[in-house]
Amino acid sequence: MCAALSKSSIAKRISDGNLVISPLLDHRQLGPTTVDLRMGTVALMSRAGAQSHVDPHDYLLNNTSHANAEIRQQKHERFDIPFTRSFLLHPGSLILVPTLEWVVIPSDLQGVVTARSSWAREGLNIATATIVNPGYRGIITLELANFGEVPIRLYPGLRIAQIAFYSLDQHDKQKDASGLQGQFDMSFEPKAGELADKDEPFIKVAKQSASGP
Repeated sequence: MCAALSKSSIAKRISDGNLVISPLLDHRQLGPTTVDLRMGTVALMSRAGAQSHVDPHDYLLNNTSHANAEIRQQKHERFDIPFTRSFLLHPGSLILVPTLEWVVIPSDLQGVVTARSSWAREGLNIATATIVNPGYRGIITLELANFGEVPIRLYPGLRIAQIAFYSLDQHDKQKDASGLQGQFDMSFEPKAGELADKDEPFIKVAKQSASGP
């Protein structure tokens, strides 16, 4: 069974350089079993009316990196938010924001990111719990949704999420040397995922036999 790291274990790993969470601006970011994560200075919001629907098949038709980048650019509107400014998240809206912190996870740990309860009680939620795989390097993209009834004003630097670390009963030491990770490894800012990645045969079959609208 995986065990959660305590505050002292997290602090020791950070001190030893085995775990990187930088910058840590305040010692109060370390809780009993979690580390608070701050909102970065970029937000990606879905463009209203940019697409009639989301179809993974479009990624197959435009399978070059340039074409996929253009799809993502058309789908999302980017907002740069300096530390002196703020962003208003309306009810029912979803945005992608980076953490202010850069993280490097060792191969024997897995990270789990959730919303801080104080923000969740105001209606701000991370749409899905984020699993950070062993060996990951980069910012963490937070999928923030306003489930409340009133808009929420967000400021870069706010502690809006938290990450817990779980030790694995087994881990692949070769990943430390190879650096082989998923599509979001070494991310410097939020980006949409490759919806068709590794599901191409199923999408092609489904498209050919589709009978619905």
